[in-house]
Amino acid sequence: MTVVATQEAFPVEKPAIEERLLKDLTLIVVGVARQELPTALLGAVQTVWFQGISDGQALFSDEKGAVFQVIEAPLMALAVLAEPGASGEADALFKWLQRHGVVQLPSVVVWTRGQESEAVSSIVALVAEHVKSAARRLVLSNRELRTLRSMNDDLQNRFAAIESFLNRNGLQPLDLVFSNEPSENPSNANVLASSSREGISQILPVPSSGVSGVAIHVDQLAIRQDLKMRAQLVTLEDLRIVDTWQISSGDLTTGWNTFGLSKSTAGLNRTLEFRLQLEDAEEDTPLLSLGSLQPIEMFQVRDAANGMPVLKNSLAVQVWGGIPGVSMPPSANYIAAQSQQTSQSEGFRDMPITPGVLEHASLANSDEVTFDFEAIMPLPAERAIGCHPPAEGITIGELPAACPPQIIRMSAKAYIDNSRAADIDFAIAVAGSLEAAKALFREERQQTVGEAYSGWQTVSFGESAHLSAFASEQVGAWQNVYFATRMNEAGGNDFAWAKFANFRAVVSG
Repeated sequence: MTVVATQEAFPVEKPAIEERLLKDLTLIVVGVARQELPTALLGAVQTVWFQGISDGQALFSDEKGAVFQVIEAPLMALAVLAEPGASGEADALFKWLQRHGVVQLPSVVVWTRGQESEAVSSIVALVAEHVKSAARRLVLSNRELRTLRSMNDDLQNRFAAIESFLNRNGLQPLDLVFSNEPSENPSNANVLASSSREGISQILPVPSSGVSGVAIHVDQLAIRQDLKMRAQLVTLEDLRIVDTWQISSGDLTTGWNTFGLSKSTAGLNRTLEFRLQLEDAEEDTPLLSLGSLQPIEMFQVRDAANGMPVLKNSLAVQVWGGIPGVSMPPSANYIAAQSQQTSQSEGFRDMPITPGVLEHASLANSDEVTFDFEAIMPLPAERAIGCHPPAEGITIGELPAACPPQIIRMSAKAYIDNSRAADIDFAIAVAGSLEAAKALFREERQQTVGEAYSGWQTVSFGESAHLSAFASEQVGAWQNVYFATRMNEAGGNDFAWAKFANFRAVVSG
């Protein structure tokens, strides 16, 4: 670092030894000659000799006798090693330390000829205490870090649960964050017909974070209903495609048409550009509404091929915003995005049931079994649910609407959390109602379309079982997840703390 004054530059780098005084454990020696100290001691801890005070600053010297001035007090002074006759110098050192903000002064170790070993032992004990204190601080820091990580995971899981709930029930709150209303178009300009084959583009004058949908206003529909159209939302800084829509002209209606994003945009703010093109050149094109004259060229409707303005107007456009990162629910008012989810819609997806959803677990068959305590105990911190079996019969727990559509497999880990428990049977099922689940658990019938059943598996303490319930056929509806326990042999359900953990769903597309 340098300080510049007028035309000269003056270096203000701190000497290396002074830097070390601010971060290393340091032994300060007062009145003891260098040759008297054991070499092993000098190698074990950084050692400096106090040389006095000059102009309010302390002078120290290193092992080789090189003197240097210290501006800031050492932050990690282990002790002051002083000869009995150097008390005056030691007092001067302590006063200087206090003036420089040191609250807890270092201990004084007396160096007496003939008793050097006792002094070295005292220094070693101080080093050991410092190491133990540092180890305790490290352990506490790691615990705090683990707690913070757990809190962060919990917040993420709660957010995922809220997102799932909003998406499942169509409750995503949307706000109109920008609107450029259609104005009169005396020239009847058709921007799609006037542009190149690449179509038109419109920069959105809003921050990208939280954008959930872009609406364009159609003044007049095309006569043909089968014209193929393609829309994209792109970030200009990195040319990343946020979402794509493949539609036909028959999907449009007169008035506002909202192109809904698959997820509200999140992350760093970017400049968004909405692009629209006809895949086949046609004279018969939809007539898009325009806003008023736009004096800023950047926001005028432009040709997507070369970025040049088509007109001095902008499109009539609306921008809708929501919670950043949250999936958009299906709605009749939206043209849903497709292409950015093409790769995701092929094959299978493995989806964990988040701890926030596990908190909604409850006892489903309270009319059949009763306990003096909570038989179903959500344990979101463990990503698990406790399920205590009765002495006779079955305990059934329920996770309402926790199984997503197109389920292929629902799985969970089953284990016992008490060494004194007898063997327990575990099972899981996916069904539309409790009665349907009871029929599966009692094995009174085979599973039907959309249902899934794992069968019973016996688990002993110290073991675990992986329960897998496969659906015979996929359905497009959310269903309940049921989990059940029973004693392998009737009676003796004391200490029978059974747990289900790591619920996961494999879905198609």
